[in-house]
Amino acid sequence: MESAAQTWLTRQCKLIRGVTQGALVLADGSGLAVVARWATDGTDSTALDSTLNAALTRRQVATQARPSTAGSSLACCRVAIPISIGSRAGAVAVEVEDAKESELGPVVDLLTLGTGWLGVLAEREAGSARLVTAFELVGVVLEHKNFKAAATAVATDLAARLECERVSIGFTRKSGSQVEALSHSTDFDTRVQLIRSIASAMDEAVDQDAAVVYPPFSEAPARITREHEVLVQPDGIGAALTVPLAHDGKIIGAITLERAAGAEFDSTSFELCEDIAALLGPALSLQREASAGLLERCRTFLARRRDELREPGRATPRLVAGLALFSLAVLVFARGDYRVTAEATLEGRVQRAIVSGLDGYIAEANVRAGDTVRVGQVLAKLDDRDLLLEGRKWAGRRDQLQKEYREALALRDRAQVNIISAKMTQARAQLELLEENLLRTRLIAPFDGIVVRGDLSQSLGSPISRGDVLFEVAQLDGYRIILEVDERNISDIAVGQRGHLTLSALPRQPLPLVVERLTPVAIAEDGRNFFRVEARPVGPGPDLRPGMEGVAKLDVGRRQLIWIWTHSLVDWLRLWVWTWMP
Repeated sequence: MESAAQTWLTRQCKLIRGVTQGALVLADGSGLAVVARWATDGTDSTALDSTLNAALTRRQVATQARPSTAGSSLACCRVAIPISIGSRAGAVAVEVEDAKESELGPVVDLLTLGTGWLGVLAEREAGSARLVTAFELVGVVLEHKNFKAAATAVATDLAARLECERVSIGFTRKSGSQVEALSHSTDFDTRVQLIRSIASAMDEAVDQDAAVVYPPFSEAPARITREHEVLVQPDGIGAALTVPLAHDGKIIGAITLERAAGAEFDSTSFELCEDIAALLGPALSLQREASAGLLERCRTFLARRRDELREPGRATPRLVAGLALFSLAVLVFARGDYRVTAEATLEGRVQRAIVSGLDGYIAEANVRAGDTVRVGQVLAKLDDRDLLLEGRKWAGRRDQLQKEYREALALRDRAQVNIISAKMTQARAQLELLEENLLRTRLIAPFDGIVVRGDLSQSLGSPISRGDVLFEVAQLDGYRIILEVDERNISDIAVGQRGHLTLSALPRQPLPLVVERLTPVAIAEDGRNFFRVEARPVGPGPDLRPGMEGVAKLDVGRRQLIWIWTHSLVDWLRLWVWTWMP
């Protein structure tokens, strides 16, 4: 075991770029034992013991970063993964020079794939050369970030190692195998007859779930080789071998190798190709998934979920999937009532503001918001003492002027008579103005209704100015509904549409309404834009009061359910795309 482990570790460390040391430990009857170490000149491999212990303790991948030393400007990272060889547990660790922890993914993948062959190495050291070839090819796959480049590089390397004229790598699809890479070629047309023949040969091996060789050697298993014979004949190729690629127990593709005449495949090359395909299958599949686009990943995900549902004993997932498909079908084909929702406020159809007619002070407050009033009722009074004093002053002035007027008439002083007459006219005008202001000190209800705004009971004695709104009174025999319709939905609203209003105070009594007027000007408030839409209630309603608020829904028409629930999101996405388009 030590010999096989040392061989495996040496090859693995040389295969991975930048490795300066490595160690492998396995458990035996007496505990853990180091079965293999590898290090470059002057490197102490015992430094990996702490990383090995971390991987063994947690039974998961462990990484440690070693900062650069005084003699080296390069930082190193150590990575260890737990392994299992037969019934023996253990771990393998390597130190990679000039690497970061985030860049150790390919190293972990290569170590993970390589450990599967350690047991085989322990049993068959004679086959080490074959395994080294497979490891090196996996290393070629992991060296590339793009699947197309990785597959082409592997096909070219494989053609050189096995002395083949052409090596093709393909993957299965619904319509059959499709050639993804050719050796010594980065661009080819899949419609060419040669490529079609290679794909047919791959299908022949995939359908039989076994390697197919033509012409067969003496110990070759019996297989159908019709497509391989067609592939060999036109170009004068002497032999063809196709080996399926598998991953997770499923055939995912195939490798087709072609040799010149006189260099047919024998049992050794046949077994070597099978071993290489067994290791390349998972590596190429992982690389292909990592390089796939979003649509391809979605397709792969759905295909896997579909295959899982086909497995026996999956009744619950099948039921869930069936319900999901049924719900989707209902959303797509079923139709429902589309209604526009808007915040609403109830107002009186006739609403009057009671304002102060002069500057003064509040003397009385007889009502406040919510009180019902009758026409002519005094709502509030202003302090009129200053006006009364002013009235007495001008009344005395008028009487004095009248006396002077009579005396001037008696003396026949025409000039004095005219002067006093003008002053009397002025006094009478002042008295009339004071009487008018005295009337204005009494705030009168203009009609029967309810006070919807205003409360002066806590402001007695406070000064007010001319034009201040003190009360708002609304009639009780007529209402209008003010809707705040979002600008995104205003195009769906038209005069005459019907709907319902649910008030916060009366949530169980929907109130029918009809749209009467659209205001063609948007209003910005609280970070949103809306249009003011007026509607009227239809028929007798519950006990309504101006100022009530609620939510209104206007009937627009019937639409698909999926459109009703997603049109807002779709419109937002359209606007977002339009914003960023050049």
